[in-house]
Amino acid sequence: MSRIALCLGAAAVALASGSAFAQSKSKFDIVVGGDAYFEAGFVNQDLGQNLRSNDFRNRLRLTVSPTAKADNGLEYGARLRLVQEANNRTTQADRAYMYVSGGFGTISLGSQNGLSDEYAIIAPSDWGTGGVDGSFPAYLGNSSAPGTTGNLRTLISGNNSTRATYLTPKFSGFQLGVTFQPNSDSVNTDINRLKTAAPNGNMTGAYRDVFEVGGNYAGVFGDVTLGASLYYLGGKSKNSSTTTATYEDLSSTMAGLSVVYGGLKVAGSYAWSGDSGYATRASTPTAISREKQHVWTVGAQYTFGATTLGIGYLNSQDAGSLTTTGKNKFDLITLGARYVVAPGLTVGPEFNHFKLSSDVAGASDKGNIFIARTDLAF
Repeated sequence: MSRIALCLGAAAVALASGSAFAQSKSKFDIVVGGDAYFEAGFVNQDLGQNLRSNDFRNRLRLTVSPTAKADNGLEYGARLRLVQEANNRTTQADRAYMYVSGGFGTISLGSQNGLSDEYAIIAPSDWGTGGVDGSFPAYLGNSSAPGTTGNLRTLISGNNSTRATYLTPKFSGFQLGVTFQPNSDSVNTDINRLKTAAPNGNMTGAYRDVFEVGGNYAGVFGDVTLGASLYYLGGKSKNSSTTTATYEDLSSTMAGLSVVYGGLKVAGSYAWSGDSGYATRASTPTAISREKQHVWTVGAQYTFGATTLGIGYLNSQDAGSLTTTGKNKFDLITLGARYVVAPGLTVGPEFNHFKLSSDVAGASDKGNIFIARTDLAF
């Protein structure tokens, strides 16, 4: 039944593009792959009371991709990615979508991340655990870093609730895209038509009618490759289901640039999310702080042979406690390496120094995080 539905959907897209649908030349090819890592983390921080200085963690993801190609060149298929759930022995699907691709571009439907989370340029991260986009937030312990620390692209582009996405074909180095998400808190077979959601203090993390537009550019000029990306994400906030609180709508923009010359890559990004999700003053008079949300990254990496060395800097900010004058600011300097032991097997040490300046008394923090990581890709 699912195969019939998939073929009907692919036929509709092919007809809409002006070409007749042809039966696939062969049955679906099932491609199975995945990745895994093991980390050992060591932390020294001011707010380390009642915390161990070290811990291990690991993750394994398994990806199953059925793919097929019709006589007229139409490619179609699906992707399911299973991942370990944190702190228990269950698994969940953080990707579950089907797609069709042809001369018209690519359409994908299902549970997947937003455009900027998938395609936007940030500081180089192909070393250690990922540098500015790595594992350090998991080791912060008692520290409450700004929400933008883990949202380097548009604010909730990393949300993988059910959405529909369209990507244009690549032309003159450009590729554009648009995606729509009815709810940021509804995924897979769930139906959620509510315009309200449980609040997260004086902020909301739930939105509706979420859309993202933008694109990437890549061009080669002699020995230099230039890259650029620009994305905008917007949506309506879901008001509180338990109080009269209302929240600012979602509006987030990010841009990134990169330059590659030989084994050297230099890149950076900036994302601005303003007061997205903050409680409005009209509904919550105590919400006095309006410091805007933003995050920027910059860094470089150099690859020679089987080794990559990298360095990066991250600065993130939000309003912190909306009821306190001031802001919550986080600075990170990170450096590390990656070494390819064998095809699909790498090791990478990473050192992170952070400083958190909080508007909440006693919440400021600073410290160092060292992580040793082994990655497996298959």
